[in-house]
Amino acid sequence: MSFNDADRALLAQLADVLIPAGETMPSASQAGVAGLQLDQVLAARPDFAASLRGLLDQARDCDPAAFVEHERQVNSAAFGVLAEFVPSAYFLDERVRQKIGYAGQTAQTLDERPDYLDDDLLDSVIRRGPIYRPTPKS
Repeated sequence: MSFNDADRALLAQLADVLIPAGETMPSASQAGVAGLQLDQVLAARPDFAASLRGLLDQARDCDPAAFVEHERQVNSAAFGVLAEFVPSAYFLDERVRQKIGYAGQTAQTLDERPDYLDDDLLDSVIRRGPIYRPTPKS
């Protein structure tokens, strides 16, 4: 499913209702949620496409803020798709991630001593030694 320029412009207006510009943060439309990020989110969540299409069709010729509030109160399923899509697309923007100090998923070093050895929780099992049942021969 594709979204034309008018669809994207309307989606940007709806998204700005949910994430307006802040003192140091861009609005959803400034972060590009209706541009490349729309395509990226739909690539990961193609199930959003039909719901977004329906939402945009209903929102045409409506005041964006009034429409979003109406959907929030009356149509929680449609509002839920918008409320999940917008932040997903918003946080794909590199500038947004830099401003909140999120460098992405990085490798973490593991503690060499496993925490399950703390507090002597396994001492009785270790003292008991291995216990097993032989498997039957087939």
